[in-house]
Amino acid sequence: MLSKSDFSEHLMNGSGDLDFKEIFTVFLERMPGGLFRYKDDEKGEVDFANKGLFEMLGCNTREEFDELTGGCFAGIVHPDDRERALAEINEQIGHSDQDTLVYRLNHKDGKLVWVTDQGHRVLDKKGIAWFYVTLIDITASMDYEKKLVEAQERIDILTALSNDVVFDIECGTGRAQVFGSFEERFGRAPEQEDLVVTKRCGKDCKLNIETHSLDHIIDQITDKSLLDYETSTEGPDGEPVWYRYQSVVLYDDDGNAVRHVGRLLDTNDMIMRETKFRRKAERDDLTGLYNRSAAMDRINRMLNTEENSAYTFFLVDVDDFKNINDTYGHPMGDEVLKGLAEFLRNVMRKDDIVARFGGDEFALFAEGLGQGPALERVLGRLLRGPFARDRENDTLGWEDNEGPNPTITIGVVTTTSKKLDFDKLYAYADEALYEAKNSGKARYELKIIE
Repeated sequence: MLSKSDFSEHLMNGSGDLDFKEIFTVFLERMPGGLFRYKDDEKGEVDFANKGLFEMLGCNTREEFDELTGGCFAGIVHPDDRERALAEINEQIGHSDQDTLVYRLNHKDGKLVWVTDQGHRVLDKKGIAWFYVTLIDITASMDYEKKLVEAQERIDILTALSNDVVFDIECGTGRAQVFGSFEERFGRAPEQEDLVVTKRCGKDCKLNIETHSLDHIIDQITDKSLLDYETSTEGPDGEPVWYRYQSVVLYDDDGNAVRHVGRLLDTNDMIMRETKFRRKAERDDLTGLYNRSAAMDRINRMLNTEENSAYTFFLVDVDDFKNINDTYGHPMGDEVLKGLAEFLRNVMRKDDIVARFGGDEFALFAEGLGQGPALERVLGRLLRGPFARDRENDTLGWEDNEGPNPTITIGVVTTTSKKLDFDKLYAYADEALYEAKNSGKARYELKIIE
């Protein structure tokens, strides 16, 4: 071991000798981390602190340090951690002269700095107790650990939200971890064949399966904390892009929100397929209009709303349609129906229901359209029919100038009463249509239900 003089000589530089006190001071100043000493009494006054501690606290001078901390140990510790830190020191010193703890510093600029505190309690020659403390900045490692914990929590939450089962296998050891409610979903514990469906290598493996319940997460997912619904946003081409929004807010014991975790699930292809299938099931194959079942379902929903507004129901029938089929053939009859369908779509508003009820019978439902000039204008346009211009110009509108030139007859019911169900509404319109047909066709009959 080097004596004081040997140590001084050992640390000489080219400019001459340094005494031991100077060497020791330089050594302490250049030590990484914070070094300080404070008295083990009620005040905990700091009588020595190195430059490293000042820098960790954002201070440049002893004066700034004293102003920030009050010159005591408790002032070094972040206010939110003081009570815990002092309690841990007292607990550890109760059975040892050393303590180790982690806390945040009371940084001058409010910066988050985590440190590990290594303290040693020593009695001097006068019997006064001092703590000699070394602080090491562990902010980076705490951030990394926090990110790992949060990442695992995200996986647990999203797995619980989706009711999926996630597994992770270490090929070298055969350790297999299964997260999620496997047993609840499949009624048994997971087996190797469930996890290794197809071997990816030539090595034999025997799994040691560990299951991890997510009940601690499930218990926190309540009606209050969970949001789960389908929605869309506008895509780059202006078309809607569908996704499923799921999020959970986690609360502490006092009911304060602490985490908000969620995900946006890509459901666009699924929604597009469902929309396509639903549209196909709801639409008439020939005209593309709603079929009878889909139209009745929508009309009934509107009739069952509490809003007390006027509405009008139309039944439209092609005059002498059987003669068209018999004279020109069914393909020409189909063209007439498609032409009429397009005409009805154009006359009615976007939100009105336009449907083919079967054969040459069409139905229209317009909510908010009641007795008055607006209804008269709609009826005037409808009565002209899709081929009115051809009749006026004495041309039939077909490429060979030969073809049908049909008219339409309309039965109409308008009312403000929500008490009518669809069957009664249809019966009134059908009666009006019958009366119009008997009066010479190519006209409409309007029934007003007070």
